[in-house]
Amino acid sequence: MRDVRKLTLMILAPIAAGWAIPAQAQTEFSGAGETSEIHCDGGSVQVEGADNTLVIHGPCKSLSVAGASNRITIALDAQSAIRVEGADNEIRWSAPGKARPKLSVTGAGNRVSRQP
Repeated sequence: MRDVRKLTLMILAPIAAGWAIPAQAQTEFSGAGETSEIHCDGGSVQVEGADNTLVIHGPCKSLSVAGASNRITIALDAQSAIRVEGADNEIRWSAPGKARPKLSVTGAGNRVSRQP
């Protein structure tokens, strides 16, 4: 009986510990020609579409953009990443202090810059 309790505890303890760890939010936006505000609450944001104007309140861990002619302003965490695929996207970011995001930008005419 003692071994059964021990085995049960060994199986359930990691599961219970996993439940205690809050999951990071994953926010997805898909659209065309829309204007919107998004709250990422410390998580990640995925944007797909074209001609959108988005303001993303953070701090955010990461931003992933796939599309064209999106205008995005985002507040980032100190350790963050931005990935852009497509054309003519404009990403303006802010981060605490001198922090800078890891960048991955592919496509023509994309612009990623720190917001003054």
